[in-house]
Order: sequence, then structure tokens, then C-alpha cells
Amino acid sequence: MTTRARRPEDVRTEPAGDVEKAVYVYGIVGRREELPDELPSVGDDEAKVVLASRGELSALISEVRLVRPLGTRADLVAHERVLDTLAAETTVIPMRFGSVVTTENAVVEELLDPHHDHFEAMLTELEGLVQFTVRGRYAESAHLREIVDEVPEVQQLREDLGGLPEDAGYAERLRLGELVSNAVAQKRESDAETLMASLEPASAASLSHAVAAEDDAVHVTFLVDREQIPQFERAVDELGERWAGRIGLRLIGPLAPYDFLPGA
Repeated sequence: MTTRARRPEDVRTEPAGDVEKAVYVYGIVGRREELPDELPSVGDDEAKVVLASRGELSALISEVRLVRPLGTRADLVAHERVLDTLAAETTVIPMRFGSVVTTENAVVEELLDPHHDHFEAMLTELEGLVQFTVRGRYAESAHLREIVDEVPEVQQLREDLGGLPEDAGYAERLRLGELVSNAVAQKRESDAETLMASLEPASAASLSHAVAAEDDAVHVTFLVDREQIPQFERAVDELGERWAGRIGLRLIGPLAPYDFLPGA
């Protein structure tokens, strides 16, 4: 089963500096004159996201009053919503969350001017590409049941420990825990490889990430050509059907290409 959501992924923050008022920079796009309506803004709900342009580039910016340190969940959501909204229709280079400069002129003189050719090359390399994230969770600890069936030593140790009091069989319990932990890691690696192989024909690149929760199965990001999105979504649905009752998949996107910036 596959569910879909549009949710930003976590990005790193950095200090904004000891100033009361500054200009927040979300990302870089090819030069444009207008932006979508009702974009959120970081740090100030009343601030408007605007464009600072030079040559063939435009920076997405808004005024921010730094009466408090940036870094709340609301700030992060606003940052990513701006980028992901633009990414749905054009190529965008995300800036790191928390990026501020002193003035709009500084955006042009200190960011766009000295890095103009580099940003143009990045936009060219990422032309037409967006990021999707696929996350998966094991359904009702399906992976643990599989491990018991697939690893004879695990099954035997479970049987041996079944009739013992909790304070008995210490060495056997340690061994069982080690076997299960290793088997879970191998299963996650195998499932991530299956996911990437299944979606490879519809994606330009992929990157597997570590998972944290006990029932988390996979976390893989993909770089996808906009023209290939329907094929990519169908491939996710097909794998979701194959894994029904075992792994539930969640498709997130389209997103800005946070994990696939050239030279990052």
C-alpha cells in the first residue's frame, strides 16, 4: 500500500548572526518576474517573499526581523514550502535553512554576482529534475516474523528461552538480540536495494538514508525528471502492491532537489 504526502524533509540550520533585521534567502532560480501567490515566509507571517535578480538569476528572499533565533518547526516548514512550491514548476537551488544576509543589495553583490556562473551551471544540470522521497514502514513487525522464519538459530533460541524466567539465559538473550539486530540491518539494506532497483527506470538518481524507528523499513530519495513523474508514481504504486501487508510506502514530493545539488 502506498500513501502520498507533501512534507518537507529536515535540513540543517546555521546561526543567523547578531542583527535585528536582515534578508532571508530561500534559494536560487532562473530569472523571473513573478512568484506564486500566498507563499509563506520565515520568521514573520506578514513578510512577503520577493525576488532579487541579477543577470539570468533570481534569489527568493524575504525580510526577517531577528527578534528571536531562527530554527522553529514553523520556520523550517515555511522555508521548505517556498522551495517546494517553486520546485513544482521550475528548477530551484535550495539554500541552507537559516541563510541570511544584511540587505537585498548584499544578496546581489555577495551572492548572485560572485557565484553567477556556478549557479547557472547548477541550474542547467538540474533542469527539469525534482526530488521525491519514499519512506516505508514494516506492517505489524512483518520483518521480525520473517527473520524468525528465515534464520534457524533465531527460531531455536526463541524456543529455548520460551520457558525460562526473565533473569535466566543471559548469554542466549544477548546472542538472540545480536542475531536479530544484524538480520534487521540486512533486511533493510536488501529492501532499500529492491526499492531503488524497482524505481531506477523512472529516476535519474537515488540515495538511501538511514532509518531510526524500530519499524522503519526504507528511506530513499530520488531525482526524477518532471516528464517521468507519472511513470515514477506508477512504479511506486506497483511496488506498494507487491509489498502490501509487509511494507507500507509513503511517497513525498515533488520537492526541491535538496539531496542532489551538484558539487554538494
